[in-house]
Amino acid sequence: MIKRRLMKTFGLIATLALALVLSACGNGGSSSDSKKTSLGDKDVEIPYIASDNSTARSLVIAEVLKKAGYNVITTPVQSSGPLYASVSEDKDQFHADGIFPSTDKKYYNKFKNKITVYDQHHLISNVKVGLAVPKYEQDVSSIRDLKDKDFGKSVDWTIQGTDKRNGVMKQTKDEIGDNDLEKYSLNKSSDQDQFKKIQGAYKQQKPIVFTAMDPSWINKELDFKMLDDPDKVYGKQDQHIDLVFNKEFKQSHPGAYKIATRIADDWSKKDEEKLAKKIFVDNKNPEQTAKDYVDDHDSKVDDWKQDVGN
Repeated sequence: MIKRRLMKTFGLIATLALALVLSACGNGGSSSDSKKTSLGDKDVEIPYIASDNSTARSLVIAEVLKKAGYNVITTPVQSSGPLYASVSEDKDQFHADGIFPSTDKKYYNKFKNKITVYDQHHLISNVKVGLAVPKYEQDVSSIRDLKDKDFGKSVDWTIQGTDKRNGVMKQTKDEIGDNDLEKYSLNKSSDQDQFKKIQGAYKQQKPIVFTAMDPSWINKELDFKMLDDPDKVYGKQDQHIDLVFNKEFKQSHPGAYKIATRIADDWSKKDEEKLAKKIFVDNKNPEQTAKDYVDDHDSKVDDWKQDVGN
């Protein structure tokens, strides 16, 4: 009788143990699922400046989001102004070209109630923004050197600029007519026209001073030098590039936000420079170049997409 009761007791214990194991397995699966970040709304738009390195990083982010299940539109624009205005108006948008803490400060202040910046990690660090000259201009290394009459006359006291809606143009415009730039005027143009004029000066080894940013594919191609900025006209010398989201984006697209910020945490400046060279120097198709990069980096892309999905 005692033996039979013991057997029943052991049987009950075994059954309870099995139930606990199965329950744990079930809860484990449920816990794993709960850790996943849902896609949310699947429509995403990424505006980007089509004439600089922003093209490479923006199109790569777009391709990764497509692989995760998003419907992504990439929209080329001409300058920083339209980037911020567009993202501020649409909860489905973000861009990968915010230059902080100084260059895009005015745009951030203008739209700060509608945008948010991800800066826990920067897409690109140690960015220089300001004025530049070709390296063959050996006597000019600082903005203060621009006061030199011989150099000033040689460039007709003109700074070759880009689209007036770029942050660097606003900073330069604020300084024109004062201090070291007292006699200068600022020539506004498109990024493409600016590059043509710089390229033309290089071919003839002529003097030129222009608004610029480094790193950039133009510097890799033409090899210019950023001028020292002792009076901090352009703010800190070590700017950085960050993701800029519509304030509602994270809530509407939690998975896309996680993927994009993971890419920012892990983005390679060297990879970007290689991609930009293929796009702007070798004239490869930008979308196909980004797609090839994503296809060739399966492991990295899997890490970026990990635990994201419905």
